[in-house]
Amino acid sequence: MVARLERTVTLLMLGRLRYGDIDTICRIRNVSSGGMRIDTGTPLHKGDKVAVEARSGICVEGYIAWTSQLAAGVAFSKAVDHRALIVPPTDPSGTRVVARSPRFRASATARLDIGARALRLRLVDISLGGCRVASEKSLPREIEGFLAIPGLPPLACASRWTNGDGAGLIFPTRIQFADFACWLERREFRFSPDPMGEESATGEGEATALAAPESLPFSRPRSS
Repeated sequence: MVARLERTVTLLMLGRLRYGDIDTICRIRNVSSGGMRIDTGTPLHKGDKVAVEARSGICVEGYIAWTSQLAAGVAFSKAVDHRALIVPPTDPSGTRVVARSPRFRASATARLDIGARALRLRLVDISLGGCRVASEKSLPREIEGFLAIPGLPPLACASRWTNGDGAGLIFPTRIQFADFACWLERREFRFSPDPMGEESATGEGEATALAAPESLPFSRPRSS
């Protein structure tokens, strides 16, 4: 009998998945020296060549050995140190730091509603828990509102930092994994230069279509 490879179970660990021209998110369910099981937003196909980057920052290459709906088994191209894949990242001093959700480049146009004020922004990058945005005009120093990104539900947000015409926003309620994974693969949303059309950012029609519900209160995180 062939000895089974030692396996480490790692529930709900997020990773970065690349295949073809797709750059998206995945969940790493378990990992061994020879492969891993992942969950995805859209089905993969047996034989697909993939690369998966774990929270450690290590990227491994392989191919899809089996699929079952939104689950897939990745067989590595060569054996790896599977324990090193799942350790949290460290800073230059060697101290472990909190692993962040993978962040993805984007270039979509978004709308930020702050009370009765509406601002048109450009999405620079995004993760499950936040995003970086840029504006042609100076942004408020403190931001609390709702962000409308084409293809995603309205997101309650608050500023972690602002710098003139740029800001880092956090989402007190994370984007749902399935919604985010599918959105990342929709290039017409993620990379469209102006997917919200030619209407004015303060147009009544657009404000009605993209208005976020006011029944989603959240506590603004304190600055560290």
